[in-house]
This record gives sequence, structure tokens and C-alpha cells, in this order.
Amino acid sequence: MENEFSFRTRELELASLERDYFEVAIIGGGITGAGIANILAENNIKTVLFEKNDFASGTSSGSSKLIHGGLRYLQQGRIFEVRRLLKERDYLLKNVDIVKTLNFDILIGKSMWNKYKIKFGLFLYNLLAGKFEIPKYNHNVRYNKNISGYYTYSDGITVDSKLVIYNIVSAKKHGCKCFNYCEVVGINKLSDNISLSVNDANSGKTTTVKSRILINASGPWALNIARKFNIKPDISMKLSMGIHIVLPREKYPAENAIVFRSIIDGRQLFLIPTGEIIYIGTTDKFVDSPEYKNVENEDINYLIKSAEYITGHIDINDILFSFSGIRPLIGKSKDPGKISRDFHISVNENIINVLGGKLTDYRYASRKVARKVGRILNKKITIRNYPYIDYARGKHGDMIKYEIYHECPMKPDDILRRRDAFRIYCPHKVDSMEKQIIDEMRGEGMQI
Repeated sequence: MENEFSFRTRELELASLERDYFEVAIIGGGITGAGIANILAENNIKTVLFEKNDFASGTSSGSSKLIHGGLRYLQQGRIFEVRRLLKERDYLLKNVDIVKTLNFDILIGKSMWNKYKIKFGLFLYNLLAGKFEIPKYNHNVRYNKNISGYYTYSDGITVDSKLVIYNIVSAKKHGCKCFNYCEVVGINKLSDNISLSVNDANSGKTTTVKSRILINASGPWALNIARKFNIKPDISMKLSMGIHIVLPREKYPAENAIVFRSIIDGRQLFLIPTGEIIYIGTTDKFVDSPEYKNVENEDINYLIKSAEYITGHIDINDILFSFSGIRPLIGKSKDPGKISRDFHISVNENIINVLGGKLTDYRYASRKVARKVGRILNKKITIRNYPYIDYARGKHGDMIKYEIYHECPMKPDDILRRRDAFRIYCPHKVDSMEKQIIDEMRGEGMQI
């Protein structure tokens, strides 16, 4: 099968790893690692990527799924960052079929924002995006009596995990070897290269891989990996967890997404309608470990009480699903909301650590890393308009079979949670789809 990327090709490529020598090895199969793999492969750099779980199994499937310029960053004076994010937003909206425009109503009124501050902020936001457009104030006809009005503006939305998969498959098409369920369990720095011990969770076998450069792009796990293998980044990083709750669309059939402030603590929250569901988020609290996955009742209650100001009563039994993500934050503030969502790159000889980062500007981070790789290898790297995605699913009669052969899922949940994200977007289909996926995988000879 043309351009196959499956459990079969994975097994064949794993068998030949010890005979290969790579210019770059990447740890981390989230959006940052996937973007870096993509741009390096597009520049014919011999690259391999290892992810200890499935691609996009961490933060990159637990975000708010927004592709945006960071409107609230304007209040913090981060104008150049907003301009950069808006350029990336507009590129992705124009060039990637799974990134779509979404309209947002930002609410004005009691416990919400000041009408004139938001008007100026949106005017500047539009201006930084290259549009001379004066925001129009809409008197409230949609929301409860505490809301005096709203402004409507546009940003982007995507399926975050699918954007990662698109980058991974694109990187694979350009020659990068990408492995999910392969954990780097040992790093040995030699005189002119790095030796990695890689354990395949599927077979239990450990393989030795050699590379000239190592890139640590493991998101919330980046500092753990650096410390474990005596790699010393030059900056501090904190972890913050955000959760979202998913409700049936009919519980609040919103026309636009809504940006509002929690009446509890003033934090900015989103209510986002998509397909047959809406999701509400996100919380923001420090955690000690990137492995922390507990969705606490207090966090769910916080989102419910905050959203009820807009939606009216929400029954906890109406929640179909909840998901969380751990944000790697660069900074030392005691308030996670005030720490930058930007990224930081540190280079220690031939080891590159990438800390922090956001979904929207993964391409920008990838270009910055690619430049550093080019300097170490003494090779010319093309970065203008890179990385690009030259993979799209299109329409196929048997989509599950297509994904099995072209997107390398290894377990049913790789499709249910990440490649199609039925658990979030079509929760009522999960049971029937899981059975279908298991039958398809077994029919193709997969051991699950």
C-alpha cells in the first residue's frame, strides 16, 4: 500500500534501527516534537522521533484546541508575541484543512469585561492581524440579564491531536522515522554523538540508536528527562493542569463560542460549541508531576458554577466526558495565569532542550530549533514557510482501515481518543466504534 505507515512498517523499521545512524533524534511526539520532525525531514535531515505513548497522548490532546493570537496577552503588553501568533493562526487557517474559523462572543457586563477596554483591545488585535476594523458592539439579545452586550471576533479551532498526527505523517513521508510506544530509557553521551537505549512497549525489546544531535521536546516531561540523564537546561519550568468538561450541545445550543469571566475568580474561560457537543474550560492550577491526570470534583464544580452564570443550571450528570492537559510554563510566578505560555530553547553542545510552547506557534518553535540544528550540523536549513503539512485524509470508504494503514495506531484508544477523538466529539458512538475498531485491527492481524 502506497505511503504505508502502520504497525507493520513500524515493526520493520524498528528491526533496522541499530544499523542506522541519525543526524537528529527527537524525544517527544506532541505538537512541538512533531513540528520539529516535520521541518527537519523536509530539509533532508536524517531524523528519528520517539514517543513513549501514542503520538499526541499528552498535552497535545488535552488543550482547548484553539488556534489563536492570544487576545488576553495584549493586556500583559506582549504585543510582538500576539503579532507572531496571529501570523501563525492565519497561515494555519489558510493552509491546513483541519483548522477552521470560529466566531467568539466576548461578554460585556456585570462581572465581565469593560466595554471600552475590550473595544480597544479588539481593534489592536485586528490591526496586528493586518485588518483595519473597528469592533462592533452588540446589545445583548442572547444571554442573561447580567450581560449588557458582547463583541464578536474570529479565531481558529482544530482537533489538536489530529494536527499532531498530520505533522507526524508528513514528517514520515519526507523520510523521518517516527515511533509511538517507544521510550528512551537511557542516554549515553559519546565523544561526537549520542547513544540512546529505546524500549519498544509492543515487543518489550530494547534497541540502541545513535544520533549526532538529541532534541528533548517532551513537553511537561522535558525537565524530568533532562535531570534523569544529567542534561542541564538553563531555565525553570512549572506545570499547570487545565481541565475541560464536555456536555451535549442541546444543553446549551450556542451559536458562537463564548469568552467569559468566572464569577468566582475572574479567570477567562471559554464555552465552545462544535458538532454535537460543547466543551467548557479551562482551569489553571499547579501540579507537581506531568503524570498527574486526576480530574478533581472541585475543578469540575468550578467550571459548572462559572458557566451557570451564562447557561443556567448544569447538572453534573449531563457531563459526557472530561479531559485535561498539563501545560509546561516558563517562569516563577505563584499565579499560573501570569506565567508566559512562550517557549525556551537551550543548547548544551549537541543536546537541545525545548521547554514550554503553545499549539498555535508550534511552527515558529520548529523553525527556531531547526536553525540551531543547522548550525551544529553546518548545513543550510530552509525555514521560510516551513514546516508545511502535505498530508490530508480526504474521504475514504473505510476510514478506520485507512487510519490503521496510514497513521500508525497501535491500540483502539489511539483512534477513539486521538485520530478521531470520538470520546470527545461523538461520545454516544464510543461503544459501537470501539467494537468496530477492535474488529478491524484484529482483522488486519494486530495483537491487541
